[in-house]
Amino acid sequence: MRNTFFLALVLIAGLLVSCIKSKEETLIPVKSSDKWGYINHKGEYVINPQFSDAGFFQDGLAKVKSSNGKIGYINLEGQYEIAATYKEGTPFREGLAFVVSEGGYPTCIDKQGNIKFVLKEVERITSFREGLAVFIDKEDKFGFVDKTGKIVINAQFDKAFSFYGDFAIVEQKGKFGYIGKAGKIVINPQFKSVQNFRENKAVFSDGKKRGYIDPKGAYIINPQFDAAKPFSEGLAAVQQGDLWGYINSEGKLEINPQFDEALSFKNGLAVVKQGDSYGYINEKGKYEINPQFESALHFYSDIAAVQSSDKWGFVDKKGKYVINPQFDDIKINEEIYLLEAIYRDWSDYVKNDYYDASKFVNQFFKKDSNNSFDGFTSTTTLNQIANHKYYGDDLNASNKYRADCIYYSDKQDDISIYKTSFHFTSPIYKIVKKYNDYWGYYEGESKVYDFTAKLKAIEYQFRLKGKAYNKGSAIANALKTEIEKRHQLKMEIKNDTYYILQNDEKLSFAIIYDSESVLFYTGFGKEKLQDILSDYNEDYSDEEYTEEYTEEEYEVAE
Repeated sequence: MRNTFFLALVLIAGLLVSCIKSKEETLIPVKSSDKWGYINHKGEYVINPQFSDAGFFQDGLAKVKSSNGKIGYINLEGQYEIAATYKEGTPFREGLAFVVSEGGYPTCIDKQGNIKFVLKEVERITSFREGLAVFIDKEDKFGFVDKTGKIVINAQFDKAFSFYGDFAIVEQKGKFGYIGKAGKIVINPQFKSVQNFRENKAVFSDGKKRGYIDPKGAYIINPQFDAAKPFSEGLAAVQQGDLWGYINSEGKLEINPQFDEALSFKNGLAVVKQGDSYGYINEKGKYEINPQFESALHFYSDIAAVQSSDKWGFVDKKGKYVINPQFDDIKINEEIYLLEAIYRDWSDYVKNDYYDASKFVNQFFKKDSNNSFDGFTSTTTLNQIANHKYYGDDLNASNKYRADCIYYSDKQDDISIYKTSFHFTSPIYKIVKKYNDYWGYYEGESKVYDFTAKLKAIEYQFRLKGKAYNKGSAIANALKTEIEKRHQLKMEIKNDTYYILQNDEKLSFAIIYDSESVLFYTGFGKEKLQDILSDYNEDYSDEEYTEEYTEEEYEVAE
């Protein structure tokens, strides 16, 4: 009785997994009007378009990017299982994914969002495959960790790629070979390039031509092709000259070179291109669907994505539309990436976003004092800045509301302020046309400055290099944390901008950032900083205020 009950549980669990897998396979990410959603094989939306980006379902979850630019994971009903709070994330594979928070380390989580381990010493890491994940250390060497976070293959390779079956591709001294799961070389690095094994064969290049080796590294099809793809369903696409055909496992041509492009076989059909159009052939080289599409992808189950008039739709194996072209973009599943041997490009990884900016932040915030910043307040005038011991000599009016100073300060090995801009509440100059007082002819133009103009906000542009390069979000997060600590207020975030707005001439702050740059604003009051943020992408210089002066009037204005 007990054994029967246990067997029933196993069968139920198996059915549940099968159902999940079946539904996963029928959901296709599509893009319409700049939003991603999911359709089924009938073209019906199962999950409405709402995401900035969306990937295929794996392990019952899909990685999506929300409207705020953050990464999260949804279930098959489109509900968040793991909230969109991460800067980066990999798809789930083998029950685990890697995520990175703003300014954080690569962190391994399970499907409930629980943290399994954190990797502080790696710079990049891929998803798990075959129980191992590839990482790059701080010395740009490649190694592998297991599902507990333990380094099981030390970082020693110039390049390494995920395991596919029993082998992983590695590079040493410009040559490629293979290692086994124990980390030992099983095929010596000797090739100009290689691909993953499929059907016990792998493409290699000797630097001139491409052929195929077996799992011991022996040639089984001599290098003779200009390009080649992995075997699939007993055939492999190869290029001779400008044209593609297909060979069998003995290396003999089964379909003569005649196509401008050719993909691997999948579900009995292969995508080929002749002229400007794509179609589908069978294993005899005969067209099942004549060339007629702008682009086409492998058959995924019983349908394939095709492009016509810049829109994507889906056809059946007879070439009949089952979903009319209507989508701006689609995604193809991971299996297809592997089939075409482009998974090697490290398209699925996260980067370490941590950077210790404490030294710079501590030094920078010495500028912050009550309602003044860098010694300036809302009553500071252009005249005072023009006569400032640091900023005055290099001050230049970039437009009628702003003056810039290229001045390096607060230098650290990796971070420096390379430009400071002063924004004003009123125009700081007028363009005047000068006319000769006696003859009346035009003598030219000049700027007449209003040195009483008052300061509205200060903008600092940080230069990032060395270890700080590409760590803009980590530095922005450190600045945000310091502001919140000092002013006992929580900053808001929108579209890669942190901001805090305060009334009554109190200091307001904004930090606009991406991975490579950081802009820091301090405004003397809420409305003043709001004006700066709203004008962030505008050019003030297109409407210069111009007055005409006679020679005598010009002298008075000066």
